[in-house]
Amino acid sequence: MQQNTLSGDGSISGRLERIRVFGAKYTPDQDHDEQVMKNALMLFDQLAPLHGLSGEERFLLQAAAILHDIGWSQPDAAHNKTGARMVRADTSLPLKRDEREIIALLIRYHRKTPPSLRQRRFAELNQGDRERVQKLASLLRISDALDRSHQSLVDTITATIGGDEVILHCSSRSEGYPECEYALERSDLFTALFSREVVIDWRVTP
Repeated sequence: MQQNTLSGDGSISGRLERIRVFGAKYTPDQDHDEQVMKNALMLFDQLAPLHGLSGEERFLLQAAAILHDIGWSQPDAAHNKTGARMVRADTSLPLKRDEREIIALLIRYHRKTPPSLRQRRFAELNQGDRERVQKLASLLRISDALDRSHQSLVDTITATIGGDEVILHCSSRSEGYPECEYALERSDLFTALFSREVVIDWRVTP
């Protein structure tokens, strides 16, 4: 069984750099991964009053964003499931045992089916970790969708949190119709968790 300890540079920046090195060996588009991470961190920070998560979860979201597409390096069609298996299998990643499983599940749920108790690995988590996976996956799904075209169109995201909706104001240098459409599709888990519809306010700025 893996130890729940770390070796080497245990700082967040040091760990993220090692995670990037690992991801660079497998990802098809590092620029996309970095943009998804940027989107995810802006959403995490802007929506803190809703999700109530901490810096520890912020790191998990960063790591999952960097690694979310590594499964494309393998011939399997379901790259999200493949990526999750790769994270579980590679012990060189600077992750504790519980972090590794949460990040693997975030990669698993960044697309397609959201978390469900019908899925064994998710069901085996304690209640607190299940909530963390659901909340972080809801942000990662939208963050990935907001770079649908892999053109890094989003410059900034600010959020307006209302009683029945959340408006994401996305500033960009050009139109992003695929991003808006896909982000609304991928907001299903967020809406289910927080009982708020997501509205995308896409603003083209000079």
